Amino acid sequence: MTPFRQGLAAALLCAAAGTVYGSSHREALAVLNEPCADNTDTYAWVSDGSHDKLYLIMNFNPLHEPGQGNQGLRACNGYRYEFHIGKGTSLADRIVYRVEFKNTLPISKAPGPNDPLGGGNELLWQLTGGKETMTVTRVKGSDFQNGPNDIALLEDADVLPNNHGPQTDRLVYGLGAFKGYDSGDSTSREVGLYDQAFVDKYIHKLSNGGRVIAGQFDDPYQLDEKGIFDLVNLGRGDLGGIAGARKGPIRDVFTGFNVFSIALEIPMEDIFPQGIPHNGQGLSMSTDSLLRVWSSISRQRVQTVDANEVITGMRGSGDWVQVGRNALPLFNAGLVGTQRHTTYLRSTPMKDVSNFGADILFPVLVRDLDALGIYKALGVPSDAVKSLRGPRLDIIRAVNLGRPIPIEDGSTGDVITIDAAIDSSFPNGRKLGGGTAPNRHQVNVNTVLISLIGAGDPGAGLAKGVEVNDKNFLNRFPFLAPAHQGLFQGHGGTNVPTQPDIPPVQ
Repeated sequence: MTPFRQGLAAALLCAAAGTVYGSSHREALAVLNEPCADNTDTYAWVSDGSHDKLYLIMNFNPLHEPGQGNQGLRACNGYRYEFHIGKGTSLADRIVYRVEFKNTLPISKAPGPNDPLGGGNELLWQLTGGKETMTVTRVKGSDFQNGPNDIALLEDADVLPNNHGPQTDRLVYGLGAFKGYDSGDSTSREVGLYDQAFVDKYIHKLSNGGRVIAGQFDDPYQLDEKGIFDLVNLGRGDLGGIAGARKGPIRDVFTGFNVFSIALEIPMEDIFPQGIPHNGQGLSMSTDSLLRVWSSISRQRVQTVDANEVITGMRGSGDWVQVGRNALPLFNAGLVGTQRHTTYLRSTPMKDVSNFGADILFPVLVRDLDALGIYKALGVPSDAVKSLRGPRLDIIRAVNLGRPIPIEDGSTGDVITIDAAIDSSFPNGRKLGGGTAPNRHQVNVNTVLISLIGAGDPGAGLAKGVEVNDKNFLNRFPFLAPAHQGLFQGHGGTNVPTQPDIPPVQ
């Protein structure tokens, strides 16, 4: 690596740490009061070798503190969660997979002295008998224009319940014998039984040969968010040890937090019925084996307060409208300006060139890094910084995998582009896990994207930040790590001794 790239790499560390983590962990104004519409990250990749499966993961409704009990209502009623798939040079929907959730709660009469356990009067969701289910639909698209309309791939299947703790494991999930307080044995209150075997029971088969699971999982994202949101106040370890950077350790804010996830496994014959073109060959100028993937969240336009809707308190009516979307992990958080975040969330990639072309060509992040003095601290020449300010066609070429995709509406936009004919590796798809250790992703997307934006070289090695997850990923479907338990994990503390003042820098 040249000294120039080394300097830029360190500089971009800082940039990366904040902007790329994100798809969207509450960074967009329009989702602050609507967490059910907050996509955080989207993953899409093909299985290695034969490429016979497409894996799709959407995370949303972030920052679950595991111990916040009745947040067990994580499956959001009244929303449509969709994976959109285009092909070749077009972003137009060829196939759409839709997931919808339904929560039901038994209604009981007013409580009396001899009521049995359970029912709508219980204080804790687990005991009410409430149900969370999902339906998966393949929506009619241009690939199926001569076939039937929307096809239900799965109906009213159970959603994975939350990992509350040992007593819930026994009394509600039936994972072991329960012994009460009167037994003198504390095991039922101290030893959790929620494990991978229990999670796997909620993997459901789809009628097209695929599989699905949805529920609460460990958030697979890593970020020094504390530093990022203090105007990119990053640590020395993120900036090559320069003296002007913040002292102290760099910590992952998302450690111990859960997120709601949908994971789909789709057989490739559902996408390419005649087989993947030139499967096994990566042709640098081909587009016929490309998939263009993004995720969206929609709800009905009119939301009316309705006391009869005991779970949400709202009743939807009118047309369905998009209120959230996500694809590349940096786009809305690191390239699109704050005043256009809502426009991004409520538009489609089909109009991204018109709506956000300038955000890509002239990335504001470079200007911010320059204003903070990072480039000067690293000795980056002013002419080099000027070239990084734009115009930056290199960023567009990178997200289009260098393929002959027109830079125009309908062809270039915020999607994950995958060449289904070859194994996936970011930016050719985005894989969850699959790294050099069980708690590492295949690629540190923060480094790749921030290095690209800040240094003009995706291989510059910038913005490594926190590179390991707080749990190990699975090496098979659904790849996500199980949720953190509510009782013994999370962010609670004893607060003893109380610390009234800001602690000194160590």
